[in-house]
Amino acid sequence: MLDFIAYYAVKCLNKIFSIIPVSATLWLGRRFGTAAFLVNKDRRLVAYANLKSAFAKDKSPSELRAITKRVYQNMVQTFMEILNLTKVNKNYVDRYINVINYERIVNAASSGRGTILLTAHFGDWELSSLTSSVKGFPILVLVREQKMKRLNELLNRLRESNGCTVIRKGMDVKNILRALNNKKIVGILSDQDAGRNGMLVDFFGRPTSCHTGAFEIAKHTGSVILPNFNVRVKGPHHQLFLEEYIDFQGPDPSKDVKDAAQKFMHLLESYIRRYPDQWLWMHKRWKSTPTRTVLVLNDGKAGHLNQSLAVANAIRRARTTQGYRLDDTKIVIADVAYKSRITRAFLAASASFAGWRCHGKMWRMKAALKPESYDMLMKTYSEFVVSCGSSLAPVNVYMAKENNAKNVVVMDPGLFMGLRQFNLAVIPRHDAPPKRRNVVETILSPNTVEDDAIHSYGDELRSKVKLSSDKIIGIFIGGDNPEFGMTKDVAGDVASQVIKFCDRNGAEMLVTTSRRTSPEVEAVIKDRLARHPRCKLLVIANEDNPGWTVGGILDTCKVAIVSGESISMVSEAVTAGRKTIVFKLPKKTSKLTKHEKMLSELSREGYIATCLPRELDLAISQAFVDRRKPKEIRDRDAIFEAVRRLV
Repeated sequence: MLDFIAYYAVKCLNKIFSIIPVSATLWLGRRFGTAAFLVNKDRRLVAYANLKSAFAKDKSPSELRAITKRVYQNMVQTFMEILNLTKVNKNYVDRYINVINYERIVNAASSGRGTILLTAHFGDWELSSLTSSVKGFPILVLVREQKMKRLNELLNRLRESNGCTVIRKGMDVKNILRALNNKKIVGILSDQDAGRNGMLVDFFGRPTSCHTGAFEIAKHTGSVILPNFNVRVKGPHHQLFLEEYIDFQGPDPSKDVKDAAQKFMHLLESYIRRYPDQWLWMHKRWKSTPTRTVLVLNDGKAGHLNQSLAVANAIRRARTTQGYRLDDTKIVIADVAYKSRITRAFLAASASFAGWRCHGKMWRMKAALKPESYDMLMKTYSEFVVSCGSSLAPVNVYMAKENNAKNVVVMDPGLFMGLRQFNLAVIPRHDAPPKRRNVVETILSPNTVEDDAIHSYGDELRSKVKLSSDKIIGIFIGGDNPEFGMTKDVAGDVASQVIKFCDRNGAEMLVTTSRRTSPEVEAVIKDRLARHPRCKLLVIANEDNPGWTVGGILDTCKVAIVSGESISMVSEAVTAGRKTIVFKLPKKTSKLTKHEKMLSELSREGYIATCLPRELDLAISQAFVDRRKPKEIRDRDAIFEAVRRLV
């Protein structure tokens, strides 16, 4: 039924437009194009994301949005011109179409070889073939079959109204080969995604799956390829550019099919860069590219960044199950800084209402963020966005809208945001996550501890540090946060207790502080441990922090001692499979904190032991006496499965 309606609608419009000036028809086309831009959600999202991918570093969101709107206007103008194809005669071509390098088709036609007029969905590509026919060079056109058969046949008759011959379904490759062997001209479109079976070439700096049929046929038949691009100048006026031949036999022959395909794609890219609104951006041109980018937002908190990187690495691993290499997934870290708390609150409030039309409208982000953060984000295109914590959640939402990307938030995004704005939320159970399809509940915080990585870090540590004991203790000293205080007295107690155990048992210690550790606490740690013979490694993170430190200590130690304010450090130690002792810090609040609740649950379930700093000697002794293996937590598997479904 729809085919029947479309057939008669197009037939009727062709009759009407035959008596209306073409300039008026195209004026209507631009109006309809604007309307389509406003309502056509799915294709508009694809078009804008494609433009973002190609021009993120060169054009602002508002410029890309304006280009997207003109793409729709040009697309509908082209459709209007298809309805007017019966008007295309010699007078029409002479008036509206200026052929640049016309001698190239003359020479190709007289060369005694077949010719492939190769073009793309650029400008009004339909006029290219008709212009050739009207100029005296009849052409066979290979077109894609439409699902609606009546409409498809009507469009083909319009194309054939002035001398073209459409290669219909049923006319296989043998017919195309026969035409080229008979020195005829064949028109082919070649710019859409070719899927997994296509050949990868570079297009706007990304590997792109390209159809190679035209190039293989040209090589097989000895035909010459004549690239051509029909540029709309204004209204019905066009310039049809005939470019240098792509030839496997000429004075500067293409080396092989891939070389020829790459030449054409570079040529197409050069035209798109000059006339970005004239290419049909609505199809998923990079659908089959192996490369994907994960944008990780960084609020400056090492623990939050670590959790986001854990999810980004899970995306990497998940894509390897689809046949991609780890290197095919790039991770880009962007530092995010707000202008003030007020602008942060403003962005959070507005992001809760952000919808699909937000792309290209990033003025809220510009108002909320410091210029350097805004500029970096706007120049970054990614297929995935990952963030941790409520402060970055609104930026995550807007970047996902801007790039038409899938987004993941770690931890509860906060009251303003809710979870509907995220494809996936990874939330520790102490935050009491709701039961939703897009929520993964974890016991620990996500972290980047992986067996292969920490083993390599451990090898590096052991190559630099001489150890003589089989009883190695790893000590991780954190710092203050709004709920707990790491004091000089606590640091002194920790040092005394560990020294006491090591001296009595011949054990050795590996110690690191964090960037949050205060200078006063660092001074105590250095004073007590720096020259102690049982301390084989002391890393003050604010002075020197080699990348192998944490992983190396976790791989080497038998027991990990962690300060209780850092859920991230506790999670890393438990994930590494180490017996973990968490020493408690003085509280700054009388309320039961989420940290305390989580540590209490982990202790009750046997994942960790907790104690006061002055009780560490006894706790360490019990850990070494206990021969049971630490309980394993499967958080990473749960996150991986959720991410695998996402990608």
